[in-house]
Amino acid sequence: MQTKKFPTEFKEFSRMYTDIVYNELIKNFPQNVPKNFSEMLHSYTDRKGQYRRPAYLLAWTLLFNGNIKDAILPAAVQQLSEDYFLMHDDWMDGNRLRRGYPTAHVIYGPVYAVLAGDTLHAILWKMLYKGVEKLDIDLRSRYIDKFADMMVMTHIGQYIDLHMTNDIKDITKFTKKDYYKSIHAKSAYYSIYGPMQCGAIIAGAKSGDVDKIAEYGIPIGNAFQIKDDILDCISNEKELGKSIGNDVKQNTKTLILWHAVQNASSASLKRLKQIYEKSPESKSKSDIKFVLDSFEELGSIKFAEMEANMLVNKALKKFGEISSNIPETDAKKLAISAISHAAIRKK
Repeated sequence: MQTKKFPTEFKEFSRMYTDIVYNELIKNFPQNVPKNFSEMLHSYTDRKGQYRRPAYLLAWTLLFNGNIKDAILPAAVQQLSEDYFLMHDDWMDGNRLRRGYPTAHVIYGPVYAVLAGDTLHAILWKMLYKGVEKLDIDLRSRYIDKFADMMVMTHIGQYIDLHMTNDIKDITKFTKKDYYKSIHAKSAYYSIYGPMQCGAIIAGAKSGDVDKIAEYGIPIGNAFQIKDDILDCISNEKELGKSIGNDVKQNTKTLILWHAVQNASSASLKRLKQIYEKSPESKSKSDIKFVLDSFEELGSIKFAEMEANMLVNKALKKFGEISSNIPETDAKKLAISAISHAAIRKK
């Protein structure tokens, strides 16, 4: 059991464990490698990021009365998987900034960036094996199955996202259902309820209880991605740490765009269609400004914010129902804060 006091506010909890998880992570990096290659491997990891995913894993270990020490290495695995995914995704998505600095493919070139990501992937599985050594055989099998399923689903989600971005040129041809299918596969599972389920498994939770996490985890995960889409429209590069307006530039199909398509005038819709038919490199700053201004004027950003808040409220209600047999502990207060955090974050 966990006896050490911990914050019940999720953001503070995440900060508290960031360095602990980071130090555990880098202990597993190879030492006897060329200096430049080591620099590539460390480039995203040393920038750290928000550490939300490992924090969800740790928080749900506590929620199910597990020992947080057993979850530190699995939390480091969760963070390294994000660093690996982002190194590849930034190249595929054409992102220029990540965590306040140029992306790996901008600094080192696509070939080296992909190679570095592949190496992080290899390190990840060795760490995962070490992380489950203390678990009994049943928990070990369940955890590995869950983590592997989460990884595969994320790659499938990236495919769906790329297909919608690159192959569906006509913005009137994608639906709200398409959007939710894409973000569930790419973001909701991997970013939110997958780490929660991994933490619960590490704590020894029963399979049925682990499965129920998805009932509130899916709406939280969807809200998380919607908030990500909103921030891409209204934040700034300094605060967010990555390029703004990148979804518009890359033709990413978002809930915000879907709403705008449904509500735009004929003239505005015609221009929106023309802009989204352009290649990313041929879009001008005025093109991107027109789209972002249209989102604001049509109430599309406000619509997305309302949708995200509705999903969080749905998740909180479902969590209350499912966790009614869990005592009102600090761990439960932390879980409620973690659920609410999905729609109120600023980066």
